[in-house]
Amino acid sequence: MEDIFLNLYRSQGDRDAANVFLKTLLDARRALIWWSLGLVGLSTHMIAVYPTVRDNPDLNEMVSDYPEALKAFIGFGGDLDYVSGAGYLGSELFAFMVPLLLLIAAIGAGARAIAGEEERGTLDLLLANPLSRRRLVLDKLAAVAVEVAARSIILIAALVVGVAVVGMNVTAAHLAAATMSAALLAFAFGAVALLVGAYSGHRGIAIGVAAAGAVAAYLVNSLAALVTFLEPARAVSPFYHYVASDPLRQGSRWITSPS
Repeated sequence: MEDIFLNLYRSQGDRDAANVFLKTLLDARRALIWWSLGLVGLSTHMIAVYPTVRDNPDLNEMVSDYPEALKAFIGFGGDLDYVSGAGYLGSELFAFMVPLLLLIAAIGAGARAIAGEEERGTLDLLLANPLSRRRLVLDKLAAVAVEVAARSIILIAALVVGVAVVGMNVTAAHLAAATMSAALLAFAFGAVALLVGAYSGHRGIAIGVAAAGAVAAYLVNSLAALVTFLEPARAVSPFYHYVASDPLRQGSRWITSPS
């Protein structure tokens, strides 16, 4: 992967030094590889544990006794069915860990895209080329999107293989729907980090604002089922649209509305 990025970038030569898109992917190549390995390792570990859960139906009774507040945080989509393949993956991976890790990676990528260049003193070098500011932002945003998509595709592949080996009865289409929903969620906040970084010029501010927005959206969606006055705000939370369509059981559904 690293050699591909290097060859693509070098092939532009001095005549196209302003190819920000390829430069950004080249700079992110090591982070992309390590993040992908981490996601594969996490999914492999959680899937490997599933047979012990599947063979213990009493876990569903235990989970049913959890406080409603806890169920709101660990549930994903439909009913909290812990021993089914979709229920287990939803609770253990997609309710928290997968979106969290993709969000961290995307927000970090968005924050360093422009604010990182500014702090390293390389932004002026980029803008010294025949490159408009609009083109700079669009190329950087496209690179963040590709990074998020690449991690997600690798995660989908790992999930499809693991689910087939263990026999979790979740289709590849549903795994892809859930993962790409998490990817869209992560990209949205990665874009926020990029835009805040472009405005402020500080990577820390960009990360802080985007992370605070993600936490607020997560809390609004999780607590809306318990706190009545938060219910109207639920529809504006990106986490609601990530969870409400229940992609692990229903696949892709583009439009959701609060019940």
